Amino acid sequence: MTARLYEKRGTWHIVLIYTNQQGKRAQKWINTGLAIKGNSRRAKQMMARAITEWGPVLEDTGRSASETTPSLPLPRRNKVGFDSPSGILFADYLTTWLEDRKNKLAITTYGGYQQEIDRIARYFRQHNLYIEQIDEMVITNFYRYNRRQGLSENTLLHYQTIMNQTLRKAVKEKLIPLNPYAVIDKDVKPSHTRFVPETYDVADLERLFTAMQGDPLALFILMDVTYGLRRSELLGLKWSAIDFDSKNIHIGFKVTEAVVNGKTQCVMNSVMKNKSSNRTLPLVPIIEKELLQRREEQMQNQKLYRKSYDTNYLAFVFVNDMGTLFKPDYITRHFKELLQRNNLKVIRVHDLRHTCATMLCRQKISLRDIQLWLGHSTYQTTADIYTHLDYRDKMNTANAAADMVLNIMHKNT
Repeated sequence: MTARLYEKRGTWHIVLIYTNQQGKRAQKWINTGLAIKGNSRRAKQMMARAITEWGPVLEDTGRSASETTPSLPLPRRNKVGFDSPSGILFADYLTTWLEDRKNKLAITTYGGYQQEIDRIARYFRQHNLYIEQIDEMVITNFYRYNRRQGLSENTLLHYQTIMNQTLRKAVKEKLIPLNPYAVIDKDVKPSHTRFVPETYDVADLERLFTAMQGDPLALFILMDVTYGLRRSELLGLKWSAIDFDSKNIHIGFKVTEAVVNGKTQCVMNSVMKNKSSNRTLPLVPIIEKELLQRREEQMQNQKLYRKSYDTNYLAFVFVNDMGTLFKPDYITRHFKELLQRNNLKVIRVHDLRHTCATMLCRQKISLRDIQLWLGHSTYQTTADIYTHLDYRDKMNTANAAADMVLNIMHKNT
């Protein structure tokens, strides 16, 4: 007999894995009633006692369990008549997989996984499928259904990562003999779709700069186009990171949002997306001027609103008139509203970062330099995103190729 501890619905559960009287592997779940926090040692002690007490009963082939204890529950059966030895629904096991990894994940990653698992589990819960029923055909049908619903291949790739890791765990725990992903047809699996970002050209930017005059996000937009910073990096920008004497800005703090258990929470930390994201950039004169003006405005607002002014975010650049830090969701919504209100092409906030990179490409700045400017982890990341060319770029190449061919032809005549 072996045993495991699982976090489920806020409490520790013991799972006893044993061979039943028919020679098949089975499980017994026991709810300890202990809350997760602060009870790990007690849960392990209860697990040890459970093995001692239940071991002789569950694995005693000479007697039935009813002779010594109240009868054990029969294998659970779903609506199609499948008898599940474990009694574990795949939807529940997905949640268990995530809870086991909770302490190893950043809260934003955990929140993202939680939302994706909620969507995956909804499908499998509707079909009432147990862990033993998940095979290549079930997974194929899952992909087929979601493609009909319009989900992108990249979204399905996220789902695949979660499901594959969950099923690998099930194999290790001997709940299933084989991970279906080991035999599923390659053509069925989702494939990565290269992302081509929407960007603004010079004319678009001219209209945007005119429209944003006097807008609360004017400086945010200007810095995004200039530096190609991520939304989280701009929101995490502190006054202490700006050296007006040495004329540089240090990017080393971020503000993000995470949705955990259905509630949105703001997350602040100095752990950047990658090592290259932690970088120091020159302070561009136009940005320096706007930052100094913004700092003066914030000081005036503190005097104007006095005790009503939020002093919790004095360190940050991007706060509203009352001193409260802008939330990531507000940035996204307000930017879209600004574009719609002024009949501008609607792009995402993150596309301002792509616009910056594209404009630099057209100024013949090397991809290596753009990589350092944007804080990409590798050169390949930059190259994969920004080597796409529009028609105007291709015309330069076409003209060069035509001249080359004409010169060769003239030499042969």
